[in-house]
Amino acid sequence: MNRLKLVLGLGGVIALLASVGVAMATTGATTGYPQPKVVVPSSVSSPFENRYVLTAVGSGAGIRSGEMKFEFEEGSSPQFLVGISQFYLYSPTGEIETALFTFYPFTELPGGKGLKAPVLKVGASASYGQVTPDGELRLENPVGDKVKGEIRINGDGPWPVEFRILGEDESTHGHPPVAKQIPEAEPTNPGWGAQTSEYVGEYELTNAAEDPTAKAGTLGAVIGVAEGLGVNGAVVSGGSMTVGGNPATAEVTVETGSQKRTFTLTDLAWQGDKRTAQVHEGGAEGPAIGRFEGTGGQGTVKGSMVAGHTLYKVEFQLK
Repeated sequence: MNRLKLVLGLGGVIALLASVGVAMATTGATTGYPQPKVVVPSSVSSPFENRYVLTAVGSGAGIRSGEMKFEFEEGSSPQFLVGISQFYLYSPTGEIETALFTFYPFTELPGGKGLKAPVLKVGASASYGQVTPDGELRLENPVGDKVKGEIRINGDGPWPVEFRILGEDESTHGHPPVAKQIPEAEPTNPGWGAQTSEYVGEYELTNAAEDPTAKAGTLGAVIGVAEGLGVNGAVVSGGSMTVGGNPATAEVTVETGSQKRTFTLTDLAWQGDKRTAQVHEGGAEGPAIGRFEGTGGQGTVKGSMVAGHTLYKVEFQLK
């Protein structure tokens, strides 16, 4: 899995789509998946050879509903498990989008507690069997018809997931029920990492967009205000962040067109990948006007910062 892209045989992707009920009503065996270097014994992976419907998922994942199927690759020796899923995701504008993922290759969790596999996204080129690495799925051993675990997709997570094993003659007919949204626990660890060296320092903005007012002449100020009211967030054309102090605070500067604003972030907290903070205007003692929520780690912090009536999508990298 060191390659950026993994190309699987067309038969493997389409046949699994069919057998889940995602693309067609018929069933078919999977073919075209190369033999993995490490194969989980069939005695361990057999309990996972099932069809599943998503019953609960962490609210931050943005998944409305979904279903999946795991089965053994036809003709493989030794046998190995492969899987595919169809999830319905909430887009940034609130619309429902369909996302297809395959799971391969499977390996055991430490202590024999379950299985894990890379999440491979089936893109627009699915007709050619092309998939790209997108995250990871971890599942605990089934208990009755219930399976719990966690998933990482789209570079974020992990989020808790819960599935129910479908009966042999049971089907969602391509319309899985809406999954329960599991509220995310608020981070309680102070700062933005276990060690201050992980997050203290100067940051540069890495998702700056072209200044929308640069060529707008006298309309520049008006455009700058309009961009700040957009439903997808203000168009951030520049910015920086400095994190320091004990307890740690962050000074954030964002530029939107001809406007430049400075905010102070307090109550920095983390848990896993999640990062949160309170947003103030006029320094740490100034009024609280919003909240930052995002992810971080390995010198990066990215997420959404609400300040008053403006939403900023920001991504920072430690220099």
